[in-house]
Amino acid sequence: MLNRENIGKRIAFYRREKGITQRGLADDLHISYQAVSKWESGKSLPTVEMLYEISNLLNVTVDALLNEDEWRSRGISYQESGLDTRKLHALKEQLQQLVTKDGSMISANYADACLFRLDTAQMKEPVYSCITCVPGSKEKLAKEYGYNRQICEDVASNAMNFTLQHGMKPVILRSQIVCGNYSREQLRLMAEAFQKICEENEVCFSGMEISSQPVNYGPTEYELTTVVLGVQDREKLLTGSLLSEGDVLIGIRTEGIEGTSYPFVKIMLDKNSELYRARIDENRFFLDELMRANTPFTREINALREEGYLHMAFRIGNSLTNWKSWKGLPEGLGVCIDLSALPVLPLYKFLFAQNMIGEDVFHQHFHMGIGMAVAVPENRFREAMEIIGRFSQCWRIGQVESDRYKGTKVWSKGRILWQEREK
Repeated sequence: MLNRENIGKRIAFYRREKGITQRGLADDLHISYQAVSKWESGKSLPTVEMLYEISNLLNVTVDALLNEDEWRSRGISYQESGLDTRKLHALKEQLQQLVTKDGSMISANYADACLFRLDTAQMKEPVYSCITCVPGSKEKLAKEYGYNRQICEDVASNAMNFTLQHGMKPVILRSQIVCGNYSREQLRLMAEAFQKICEENEVCFSGMEISSQPVNYGPTEYELTTVVLGVQDREKLLTGSLLSEGDVLIGIRTEGIEGTSYPFVKIMLDKNSELYRARIDENRFFLDELMRANTPFTREINALREEGYLHMAFRIGNSLTNWKSWKGLPEGLGVCIDLSALPVLPLYKFLFAQNMIGEDVFHQHFHMGIGMAVAVPENRFREAMEIIGRFSQCWRIGQVESDRYKGTKVWSKGRILWQEREK
């Protein structure tokens, strides 16, 4: 015998799942809503013909309404959350082909621990490093305007540079993206961007794991995370012990802006929305230049170290005159930045020309295109600049001096030559 109360509960359950009201179901069936109310309260049963119409409207089988066993075994599938697991797994299998295959990777399967080996046989006392980086505020603009490849390269470069400033050698990179139902083609391009930058810097790529969560993220939303592991012999770490008064500071050029400077740019964009479409010159759009990936300095640092010129390396944050960019300076030493020696690159000249940030504080908001500064012996700085010049543009930007201000660590002299110099 059919149980009217149970059938009524099932009709109500599937109706709510479809987001249909009692009156809406009644209108679709061309009956009174009181009749639907009686079914759901167990006071009456729909006819057999009506059950078929109800099942069609609610997109369930008649058995789902009548059969107790089917009701008890009902479940929820990933497909109901909007996730196509078959297509996702197929993409992950494709991306596995990008993993470095040089013998160092023992296992780098997605959604699992990465197993690897490092050759430290020639090191007396190996030291290991690990850093996790996210793109920060710059990621928002990347998602909105499709700079997905650039933001992957940017976060990978930053992770490598954080490792390099301690004298560590970046050896393995692994990335992860949490997203909604993001374009599979875009995800593939992002993984390829990570693989490419790893290959260029002789860093093993252990893959990009994709965590697709359409219940938590919209179709165009994502969050990136990158982990870089490093290794170095303890005696080769850059601790500041080699620094001495008179060492020359060489600034190495990077593209784009530092992620921590993005909030300042966002305020400028909010104040003048025309900047979204602005050109720096006839060949370059402002957004394109703004979103260029920062540069990894693996080759420059390694070459300087091989020649014995590297006394210290400093990853520059959002300002050359911020003490946080000069971590590792020993007690009694500071750095003097010559603002008149800084390059006036087109991106920063354009930002300055918007007249939203005063001349005296502009360099406190942006690194002026200097992504890394290295300290080298004064009598070897020309040779050091030639070595760096094989890979990147560079400038002599200052000098290590005694800490005349007792703890200030960084100060400046001169003014930026906005009109006199273009590069």
